Amino acid sequence: MVFIFLSPAFYQDHADCPEIEQKSTRPYVCVQVTIAGVPFAVPLRSNINHPHVLWTDKAAKCGLDFSKAVVLKKPDYIDPSRKPHIRQNEFDALRGKEFLVQQRLMQYIKSYKKAKRRLDVPRNQRLCQYSTLQYFEELI
Repeated sequence: MVFIFLSPAFYQDHADCPEIEQKSTRPYVCVQVTIAGVPFAVPLRSNINHPHVLWTDKAAKCGLDFSKAVVLKKPDYIDPSRKPHIRQNEFDALRGKEFLVQQRLMQYIKSYKKAKRRLDVPRNQRLCQYSTLQYFEELI
């Protein structure tokens, strides 16, 4: 499993995307995942209150947040100057689960596309409104 930070170039290019989490003082560690040749970054977050997550510490509401996954359109969107460190319990929860992470992201993308077709349903509106996939629809 590859852990990364997104680069300042990524945040500059997506400054007008309010659902993309932008914390310059404490950026999110992300897991890099490739699906059908498209590279994604899925952030590790805490205080998650929705079901689109792979829990790394359910009691603390920490995990991979698929609703905030982004497409890495350019190689320089990964910051090579910083080495991510994550809590041992979260690392242990993710170890050996690369295939599961990929499957869960594919499942989330499928759910997003299905919801997008039925925006008259309130739960679908919420899913699409808060998802970062709305900024990358041409690539998914």
